[in-house]
Amino acid sequence: ESDDCPTVLVYGHYDVQPPDPLDEWITPPFEPEVRDGKIFARGATDDKGQLFTHLKSIAAWISSVGHLPVNIKFLVEGEEEVGSDNLERFLHDNRQRLAADVAVISDTSQYGNGIPAITYGLRGIIAAELTLTGPSRDLHSGIYGGSIANPVNAIAALCGSLVDASGRVQIPGFY
Repeated sequence: ESDDCPTVLVYGHYDVQPPDPLDEWITPPFEPEVRDGKIFARGATDDKGQLFTHLKSIAAWISSVGHLPVNIKFLVEGEEEVGSDNLERFLHDNRQRLAADVAVISDTSQYGNGIPAITYGLRGIIAAELTLTGPSRDLHSGIYGGSIANPVNAIAALCGSLVDASGRVQIPGFY
């Protein structure tokens, strides 16, 4: 590690989506097999393949040049496919060890088959749980229609207000 060089943090994950249904696999999902020059196995492209590419690229650079022009750190986790529940705490607890000038996310897609791509941003994810309470019993629309809000209409209006017609988020402070 050199104080004179910038530091790159490479993030990836080794966990995979469940292999079910197993009967749709031509070969066992956790036994890699090469067919037509391609590796088939659960997680080969999400995300083990990308991580392997980084490792082999670093090895090739060192083999041909002798040293890297940057410091490299890897953060590889095993909970990405289930929401990375412990990642935030790990990042907080290891802030100094993980400090870097740039982070590379080793978990994105290609533009097309055989076309390399550099993805410079991802949308991310946000989650919320809403509880909407309505009448505790059926109410006849001929008597109550219009005077008591229908919970389905209320939640539809709420969801519809989150983005505009072009897909831009309308939540104050979002951007």
